[in-house]
Amino acid sequence: MNGTEAASQLGEVVALAVNAALFRRDAFAVVAANPAAASAALWIPFLAGVSELVGQSYVLAKRRIGRVRALASLVLTGLVHVTAVVIWACACFVFLELDHLGSEPLLALLGAVSLGYSPRLLGLFTIAPFYGELLGRMLDAWAMACVGWGLWIVTHEPMAPVLFCAALGWLASFLARRFGGLAMAPLLRLAGLVSPGLRRV
Repeated sequence: MNGTEAASQLGEVVALAVNAALFRRDAFAVVAANPAAASAALWIPFLAGVSELVGQSYVLAKRRIGRVRALASLVLTGLVHVTAVVIWACACFVFLELDHLGSEPLLALLGAVSLGYSPRLLGLFTIAPFYGELLGRMLDAWAMACVGWGLWIVTHEPMAPVLFCAALGWLASFLARRFGGLAMAPLLRLAGLVSPGLRRV
């Protein structure tokens, strides 16, 4: 993929993200029907992670991290969010299979959860001194609602089990980030890297 194609794909993903954040059904219908769009949607959690760390750039400034390490920290944070989305989608897939609620492709679920992360693209604004923490919680709630809405559209299942599925997936991804952060702490200290998902390192 050349630079022009990559830029075009990223532009399409951003358009889908805006529509998903506005709870527009067609955005989630696209990732349900188009595997390529579902895969490309993984850019959303990656960029959401980058945005979150930029929004807490004081962490980088406080530790006087150089440009290379700052860039590595941004990439790491993006990958942490992508990993959380993958775990979330896998948990939903397993739950749906065990409960015999459907057999939606894992990639479609992955696309729906990725699109649901769209509100987190605004994470850079959490740096605000007075309302930053509140805004962060609002973005979490907004993203959770988007994921539930998206999974309902993709799976065509009753709302109650879909919401339970979304909550279960969120819990799985949260635990993975929390315990993954504890496991990676020594390595991150050694490399001098930081990540909001692992910010206590």
